[in-house]
Amino acid sequence: MRLLALTFGFAAISAIIPVFNMEAYIVLVYARSHEWTALELAAVGSLGQNLGKLVWYYVARGVLDISWLRRRLEEPKRKAAYERWRGRVEGRPWSSGALTLVSAAVGFPPFFAIAALAGSLRMNVGVFFAAGLVGRTLFFWGLLEGAGLFLR
Repeated sequence: MRLLALTFGFAAISAIIPVFNMEAYIVLVYARSHEWTALELAAVGSLGQNLGKLVWYYVARGVLDISWLRRRLEEPKRKAAYERWRGRVEGRPWSSGALTLVSAAVGFPPFFAIAALAGSLRMNVGVFFAAGLVGRTLFFWGLLEGAGLFLR
């Protein structure tokens, strides 16, 4: 159980501070532990990551104020990209949910960016969280099953 708690914590931190590599961490945990299945580790990692992404969601929504992030979002290149994505998903809950799911599952567009976009567009937090949870679980599960082919 301790390993799951550590995995959850690392996942949350890696979602907030992207220099912590969750993919490498979870593969190493899976390789060293035979106590938990790939799906169990994937689900715990996904839950931690999605709770961490809520920080970025709420920062972009304006609930949390982080000045350096606000300044970065004001840069012309980022602002133009934001406007493009906003046009694609604003007022379209199915599109925004599908985009979040795909981003969480394959990493493109980056899930980090989608979290900020979702918050700034005031996407339904339940849709954001559920789509991210499913997508990230699929991503980690696929990663661990793939790594398992080499570990066996």
